[in-house]
Amino acid sequence: MENKLSGRKVLIIDDEETLLKNIGDFLKVSGYVVFTSPNSTDGLELLRNHEPDLLLLDLHLKEGLTGIQILRAAKMLKPDLKVVISSGFGEEEDTKNDCLSLGASAFLSKPTSLRSLSEAIKNILEVK
Repeated sequence: MENKLSGRKVLIIDDEETLLKNIGDFLKVSGYVVFTSPNSTDGLELLRNHEPDLLLLDLHLKEGLTGIQILRAAKMLKPDLKVVISSGFGEEEDTKNDCLSLGASAFLSKPTSLRSLSEAIKNILEVK
């Protein structure tokens, strides 16, 4: 069976280098074209240059813009971009709702299994 998601572009912005590499490698093996950035500046540049189908975005980055600021900028650059927000800080419902109201497709708590992440991405991208 042909993977209809193969070749779809995913941008990951996360300041946890190990997580960035592991998720990136997993998605590449799954057939996605993956771009990664550990910071907001490079991440937004990759977004402009490669026009991904999906952005996997950490809500809390150590430097630069916050996840919410990146979400706003990303949606201005590409309004139809699918965005999955992830956070390991046990966010309040208000924060999750803010992200969803700003256009995020999903909000995942860290740690998330690769299987759960993969299913979420497939479900979001198949909506198109």
